[in-house]
Amino acid sequence: MEVLSAVLSKGAASREEARRLLEESYRKRAIQPIRGKAWPPDIWDKEMATLYVVAKYALMLNEESPELFSKIFGFEETLEEAAETILTRPPEEARRLVLFLLGGSLDDNMLARLLRIETTKMLLGFGSEDRVIELLKRLPKVFPEQERTVRKYARYFIALRVAQAIAAGLVRNRISKEALKQALAARIGLEKVMPDDEYVEFIAATVFGIPKRRLARVLGGEKSEKREKGRRAKG
Repeated sequence: MEVLSAVLSKGAASREEARRLLEESYRKRAIQPIRGKAWPPDIWDKEMATLYVVAKYALMLNEESPELFSKIFGFEETLEEAAETILTRPPEEARRLVLFLLGGSLDDNMLARLLRIETTKMLLGFGSEDRVIELLKRLPKVFPEQERTVRKYARYFIALRVAQAIAAGLVRNRISKEALKQALAARIGLEKVMPDDEYVEFIAATVFGIPKRRLARVLGGEKSEKREKGRRAKG
């Protein structure tokens, strides 16, 4: 959060400048943006969601400089309004209003970015896990054509949440790790959303900087079984 506050304190006058400062600050400090395994070409524009959350909920920039805030974060403001609409309106009404807000369409990239804002709020302590899960449950009812994207994001969300719990010392062994994965999947209630340990490990190491030795203590069981199965198959 200190890095993001520093970016905002430099007084970026446009979204492009804020994004450039964000990338420079991250690279200078070897900080990874919040992500899964992919590194999409628009990753730094997506990471503006983190800057948005800090600017709004920590620094109250939306109240101190509303015009500048909307100039830089107008896209994120719209996505957050869309998320609130999905959470509070009946499915048919929510769909109509969200499509109006977003110019008539909601593609998979925009949907993932909407979810990213709510997930980032949770990670930084300005939102709740319950809110993200409720959004994941409601989205297929409002946009059934996007269920595959929702399930894909749910898998990422579970991996991210487990990785965060490992970083916080709340998950210290394979049993508690599996229990958390199962509990989150059950609460979300969608099929095929369980991430494998390799995915959890990648996010834990990349996003949270957890040492491999520590991860091995938590995730080693499943990985060891996979190696053993591989040996047997070769034999």
